[in-house]
Amino acid sequence: MAFNFQTAFESIRALWLRAFLFVTEPVFRFLLPDPYTNAGNTRVEKKLVHQSKITMTEIVTAAHVNILDVAFAGTILSWIDIAAGIAAKRHSSVPAVTRSVDGVAFLRPVKKGDILKIQATVNKSWKTSMEVGVKVEAESPLSNERVFVAHAYLTFVALSPRPTPHTYLGKQFIQYLPIAVPHIEPTTPMEKRRFDMAEERRQTRLLRRPNQPNRTAIRDAMHAYAQGLNLHQDQDAVIQSHPAFVPLTDEAPPFRHHQRRYSMDPKMLQPVKSMETEESFAEVVKLVMPQHANSLSITFGGQIISWMELCALSSANRLAKAYLLTASIDSLNFIRSTRIGDVVTIRSIVSRTYTSSMEVYVSVEAENLQTGEINFTNDGFFTITAVDKEMVPVVIPRVIPQTQAEVDMYEEGNERRNKRLLHRQELLDVLDHPPSSPTTTK
Repeated sequence: MAFNFQTAFESIRALWLRAFLFVTEPVFRFLLPDPYTNAGNTRVEKKLVHQSKITMTEIVTAAHVNILDVAFAGTILSWIDIAAGIAAKRHSSVPAVTRSVDGVAFLRPVKKGDILKIQATVNKSWKTSMEVGVKVEAESPLSNERVFVAHAYLTFVALSPRPTPHTYLGKQFIQYLPIAVPHIEPTTPMEKRRFDMAEERRQTRLLRRPNQPNRTAIRDAMHAYAQGLNLHQDQDAVIQSHPAFVPLTDEAPPFRHHQRRYSMDPKMLQPVKSMETEESFAEVVKLVMPQHANSLSITFGGQIISWMELCALSSANRLAKAYLLTASIDSLNFIRSTRIGDVVTIRSIVSRTYTSSMEVYVSVEAENLQTGEINFTNDGFFTITAVDKEMVPVVIPRVIPQTQAEVDMYEEGNERRNKRLLHRQELLDVLDHPPSSPTTTK
């Protein structure tokens, strides 16, 4: 094998640069100005809980809803992420990025015109991270009724506040590294209860990370689907006449008005009884623009979740020809961040079906167009329910796994579903028997 001088030079330069940065980076980071203290403020070691509290109000408009006038779960989660991010930044006084989102169950669909009240507070802080609790309530504009919609727990990591570098060397020196945050000082019984429960949830997250199943095989299969290596996606679309050129008839299918467990609407009859997992594959590609990112040029976690839901709904609609509602989202861990200019590719398949609901697996990867580097960023499971126009559940086709990776994911579906049902029941129990405090638990 011939000696390659170019490769050897690149290796030596990279090694020299890493050694140089290892020695000089701490000094440069110490010398760089801190915008917070330069403005005349003083960093403190402790802060009270209420100092981080934020209340956001959002009106659900036509741009936020689906064909049933029900708000997309991804839109609500993007608002939750923004509210939580503001609370985290208020507490830490530095930029903060989303590290993880615990499972979120939606107890009530949010309709067009509803006014959402989103409250966020830092429950507890550790060395460089914080847990933020968020509560979402919906109020109808035609009445004074206010109902509980969902709550969420998000983990944020504080990053060092530094000026934006403009040169290659500057980008190597000025990296956004984790920085210590003030401790939380709870004062009320409710704040102390949230403080203690936050530590329990953190331990659960830490125990769950090493035990995450390896889903590389199913992601590789989805990548093959995206490259056109499957047969079903290559079939030509059916050519149909435009409705304007089709004679209209006055006949309308009879509609039956009576109590029912599943939809009897003839329009909701599914064209197939079953479908292979591969046929539910969907892919969404997005370019991260400035409006999708925070002040550090890192993509909002809520924006990624919103795109994930879009892809999940696409897969679900390939299986079930009905109206679709997102019922819950499992815990999400952001392994890598994405930045402005990155191309984010989201892929999804229906991993398990039930009578009227389905579980959709979604995988996300990011590509740096300058370096060509592609990295897996996160994945997750969405639970989506099929309904008719009157919100009555619709019986959907079964998904049939073919490959071993699809079979493994299918068989693990029941365990994941049982955890979701348990989480939903625990949430309902808390709402039915709230603790002795005028404030609802976050």
